[in-house]
Amino acid sequence: MVSAHRGKPEAPLENYCSRLGTLLEARYTGLALLAAKQDSDAAARRAREALLEAKAADLAKTRFLANMAHELRTPLNAIIGFSEIIKLDTLQTRERHAQYAEYIHDAGTLLLSIINGLLDLALIQAGRIDLDEQLFAVGELIQSAVRTIAPIAQEKSIRVDCNLAEASTLICVDQMRFRQIIGNLLSNSVKFTEPKGRISISSAVDGCGDLMISITDTGIGILPEHLERVLSPFEQIADHLTKENEGTGLGLPIARALSELHGGNLTLSSDLGAGTTVVVRLPRERIRSAAHAIS
Repeated sequence: MVSAHRGKPEAPLENYCSRLGTLLEARYTGLALLAAKQDSDAAARRAREALLEAKAADLAKTRFLANMAHELRTPLNAIIGFSEIIKLDTLQTRERHAQYAEYIHDAGTLLLSIINGLLDLALIQAGRIDLDEQLFAVGELIQSAVRTIAPIAQEKSIRVDCNLAEASTLICVDQMRFRQIIGNLLSNSVKFTEPKGRISISSAVDGCGDLMISITDTGIGILPEHLERVLSPFEQIADHLTKENEGTGLGLPIARALSELHGGNLTLSSDLGAGTTVVVRLPRERIRSAAHAIS
């Protein structure tokens, strides 16, 4: 009789296992729903952040274009205005033709510089700049850029010192674009350095074999929170210091972009009121010794 009912005590265990399975299934379903909700919330958050970034970028471009309109109008107004004065062809205006011509020339030069900066930025962002790479002595290229900005530096009695330990080192670069990098950085330093200030340029090969070119000035400096902004093409710092200086603010962004096209980078450090240091790094793959070039 006992053996006939041996299977019945197992029923409670089966029920327990069934209920446990149901509970576990509900638990895992709840966890899956929670994970899905968390993923959905994270995706929505990322979408909101991307939308805010896009709006900020559009706003920055709008401000940039508005500023460019002002920058373009200023030299154009000067060119048109002094041209109209010359057209009057009176005795008084004839005596000042040379002076008016100088004003027109200066305004035209400024206008060309602005347009070139905008075109360079457009080409860089479109990826349409091809580098014409050849070997050049780094000292020769830097000195050439220094000679270009020397007249402006002299007008402000700014001393420019060069300490080129690797002057004879050859670098494989696009001559015009590399000079543009150094020229933009030097021009920026002169612009924001007070009269009788100092700019120093140095070059050295670091422990990794990369070439480091440093430009340090005693200028107005930049707040730490603004360092990244001045390297962005559509971001500009608006304060009483920068408003006193003409320009589009594209010098640093273009210099950084061209440095990156050469496989290097550009870094910026500054103390407000104490000056700024910009370092351009070229990778060791672009460095050649004079002996290597001769062989």
